[in-house]
Amino acid sequence: MTIVHGLFFLFLTVAAIGFALYNDQAVALQYYLGWVSVPLPLFLWAFLAFFMGLVVSGIIASLSKVGLQARIRHQQKLLAELEQKRKALKLEHIF
Repeated sequence: MTIVHGLFFLFLTVAAIGFALYNDQAVALQYYLGWVSVPLPLFLWAFLAFFMGLVVSGIIASLSKVGLQARIRHQQKLLAELEQKRKALKLEHIF
């Protein structure tokens, strides 16, 4: 499996280098209200957008993980309470 991952990474690296070589023209992005960005090569804008997406998705995944951990703790507390009730009912049934 690591060979497949290595080949995939190599392919992405070669594709990214090729993209950077063919898209080195400076581009200024125009936004609303007349704001214009600093001219940067197109590949930098593309990579910047990609890495911003990685950061945003990482933050969202982290927040989701925190929420799931809180839900797991809550479910574990409920399970412990139900186990105590089951043991109490089992003892009542014996006597």
